[in-house]
Amino acid sequence: MRLPKHIMPTEYFDTVPKTDIQITALPFYIKEVGYCNDRKFVRGAYNNYSDYLFVYSLCTMKFKKNEEKHPVHQHDIIVSACNTPLTFSLPISYGKPREYLYFVIGGSHAQQFYNYIRRHDCTFHVNKLNRMLDLFLEIAEIDYKSDPMSAQMHASSVVHQIYLELYILSQNILNAKKQTPVQDSAVNTALKYIQTHYQGDLSVDAICNSVSFSKYYFCKLFKEHTGITIHQYVTEFRVNKSKELLSYSKLSISAIATSVGFKSALTYTRSFEKMEHMTPSEYRELY
Repeated sequence: MRLPKHIMPTEYFDTVPKTDIQITALPFYIKEVGYCNDRKFVRGAYNNYSDYLFVYSLCTMKFKKNEEKHPVHQHDIIVSACNTPLTFSLPISYGKPREYLYFVIGGSHAQQFYNYIRRHDCTFHVNKLNRMLDLFLEIAEIDYKSDPMSAQMHASSVVHQIYLELYILSQNILNAKKQTPVQDSAVNTALKYIQTHYQGDLSVDAICNSVSFSKYYFCKLFKEHTGITIHQYVTEFRVNKSKELLSYSKLSISAIATSVGFKSALTYTRSFEKMEHMTPSEYRELY
């Protein structure tokens, strides 16, 4: 991941002057934004009840709220009110970076929108292929000092987009829970089919035929269940498989691309970079 140049590890920015009434009247405004790689990160003690914390995890970690512990996976988003302190702990993980982006918001609409998406475990499992990481980075890249009002209006718009994406994700989860056992079984069968055939010429038609559903109906059902399209799932599955080969084999990038089902090294590299924000070669050097 390429961080904005002005954001350094374990650094944060207090973005709002305490006396700026115009800014605090916005629907959403950024109170604090930053990037951390500390093992422990505590927020909540000094914020008030109307502030809300958003964390985008770039690693595996856990957090504690009200004495309850919750696991967090890479690319998960945690959203919580700041009136209850949260403690984020990052285990030592074989030398890999322990990183996460975060921001704290206030604003006239912050509580109302939070109520639309609030979850008991505060966690949203986000697919790597969506644009949530880009939105978090956009908030981090805003220059809040030269023109504070313009910057906060920009940030307010981005926060609104993040809330909307999380609301849609919440609705997809609720709809998936309403599926019949037959529908749920069909999706699971398709997932197993993908896991078995990802190395070959795996088409959407072949996947739909494997569960004996029409293409239009099953593509819609699959997205309701997983939150992404069949094509996106297959691409993500193949990229994740390739990461194992990048870390533990000496195969060339072209050979790895072919072995996980991509038609060309170029297609593979573009898909990998879109998901991981680095090239396969850069990933191999890091891991």
